Amino acid sequence: MANRRLAQTVFVFQGGGALGAYQAGVAEALGAAGIAPDWLVGTSIGAINATLMAGNPPGDRLAALREFWSRVTRPALPEVGLPLTPPLASVWPQGLQAWSTWQTLMGGIPGFFRPRGPRAWDLNRRMPLAELGFYDTAPLADTLRELVDFDRIAAAETRLTLCAVDVAAGRMRRFDNRDPSQRLGPEHVLASGALPPGFAPVPIGDAAYWDGGIYSNTPLDVVLGDGERRDTLCFMVDLWDAREAAPQTMAQALKRLKDIQYASRMCEQLDEHQKLQNLRRAVRLLGRRLDARSAADPAIKALLAQGCDARFDVVHLVMQSQPGEDSWRDIDFTPQRLQSRWAAGLADAGRLLAEAPWRQPLEDDTGMRVHTLARDCD
Repeated sequence: MANRRLAQTVFVFQGGGALGAYQAGVAEALGAAGIAPDWLVGTSIGAINATLMAGNPPGDRLAALREFWSRVTRPALPEVGLPLTPPLASVWPQGLQAWSTWQTLMGGIPGFFRPRGPRAWDLNRRMPLAELGFYDTAPLADTLRELVDFDRIAAAETRLTLCAVDVAAGRMRRFDNRDPSQRLGPEHVLASGALPPGFAPVPIGDAAYWDGGIYSNTPLDVVLGDGERRDTLCFMVDLWDAREAAPQTMAQALKRLKDIQYASRMCEQLDEHQKLQNLRRAVRLLGRRLDARSAADPAIKALLAQGCDARFDVVHLVMQSQPGEDSWRDIDFTPQRLQSRWAAGLADAGRLLAEAPWRQPLEDDTGMRVHTLARDCD
């Protein structure tokens, strides 16, 4: 077995709107344990959380996350002062949730997005590409300018990669602060979170971009395919659980559809990535058994170049659905929901930190291990 020699720590944040408070809780727990990211990778709300962290000194990151999630919290609906009896007791919470969702759809979220107005709902009206969305995210751009130091991001002390989709090409685009050809700003964060049809594409240069989540909602391949290929401890924080009970109502069916869609086949992808990294490791180990003459053969050298010595520990946290949530939970910014999601992230990360399975020695032929908190991927 080999002892761990970690070269970098990476946080990968999935998209999921209001569910992203869970990631903030995970970040709080990891920060309290002294685990700081060398590299942050995010899509959609994950891109926002990642930017808030990369754009602040380590000691200020938690405060920036708290301030953002405080600003986007929708005021709570008033409580009923009298005890409720059946059948009202069972339908009242659903009614409150439906009313809260309606308020968000009609009024937006403070510091995040606001309705564009009736014209946006004319589906056959020709409009500029940057207006092809029901909501305007200019408030989010203002929030980011207040809470994020983009000069710090440009300095690239902490690497930041944001994922979006080129609308015309239909391909993933990665915005990276280590790329000298681009300087990341609020527009790149907005592009990563421009989920259609709610939000319009964001023009950057000669292209326009939508939310990276419609292509791949968990950009783990960004990390595993990185050219540097260093020993890596990766905390991958997912907001959609691909494995839950089958629905029994239409409301549950709509929720389940979103879960499966935005989980992005992550269990299968993890399995495929693990096989690939183990094969890369095997190629490198086999190369060491060759005699000098064989190893010098150009054809064999080309094959050995496909190998990789880097080792990956992927720590996979998956947020579990909470009782009473529906298919609109990703726009449920009520204080009770955001606080409970943050607390869940804090607790889940705490459980993993107590176990710390990544500290265990690796078998020599292992290129990648996966440690999943929620449920086994099988």
